[in-house]
Amino acid sequence: MAGISKLGAERYGRMFAQLTDESWLFGVLVAAVFLVITLCLSYGIIYYLPLYQPTTEPAMAIMTTLKPLMFVFPVITAGLTFVAGFRAVKSYLSNKAIG
Repeated sequence: MAGISKLGAERYGRMFAQLTDESWLFGVLVAAVFLVITLCLSYGIIYYLPLYQPTTEPAMAIMTTLKPLMFVFPVITAGLTFVAGFRAVKSYLSNKAIG
């Protein structure tokens, strides 16, 4: 199963590289989308989770289980933002040198 997702990630990575090679603006848009997602996830963690106090025992068990995972998604989207931004700048500079 890990091999299937790896192949999909490699395919989407190649597609993203090809699209940013053709248009650096696409990379900027993707980076902006991931930046907004990262900020929204971070905002949710910082402001809403400490205030959420479940009163029933099953809800507390679920939140205790999921709490570490809530920090993973902003880190992943921040990494994707960095990669998209780096790729967009690289594409912009290469297109500027050619044109």
